[in-house]
Amino acid sequence: MKILKLKKICAGRLLTLYNKTVQHDDDTVWEREVVSYGGNAAAVVAEYNGNIILVSQFRPAVDEKLLEIPAGRIEKGELPEEAAIRELEEEVGIIPQNIKRIAEFYSSPGFADEKMYLFYADQFKQGSVHLDAGEDLSVKLLPVSEVDDYLRSTSKIRDAKTYLGLLYWKVMKGNE
Repeated sequence: MKILKLKKICAGRLLTLYNKTVQHDDDTVWEREVVSYGGNAAAVVAEYNGNIILVSQFRPAVDEKLLEIPAGRIEKGELPEEAAIRELEEEVGIIPQNIKRIAEFYSSPGFADEKMYLFYADQFKQGSVHLDAGEDLSVKLLPVSEVDDYLRSTSKIRDAKTYLGLLYWKVMKGNE
């Protein structure tokens, strides 16, 4: 498999859309539109006063508010760990003293190159919330006693990184 041609269709502030012409090993040639976005970092917060920290925010791409673990784009020159720490302070107002990378995955590799870095964070000190311009979110404390209910529900957690993060927390909790 090899890329024969890469043509930029359009570029926005956060992403670029390309047309890729690909030659398969059997010499067939096909085209695909690909969204280039870069990376994001997210952190599942270990129990924080008996709760898991989630944020609720409106996502225009799906036209609804979603419950998610704190997350955000990795800035140019920033390490994924630095982005996760920055996002926890910006969105929630806490600074983790211990952060561990638990997974890396592509969020939707059928059409996008976005790579997600998932972290587990604990041992916090107080920081200050400072949301990005236009960011409208609220913090939701999910009692640990309700995590199973949220994971079993088909409507409470609809974000893949959050689902994966909560499953990781559950496995870790079960191994203590």
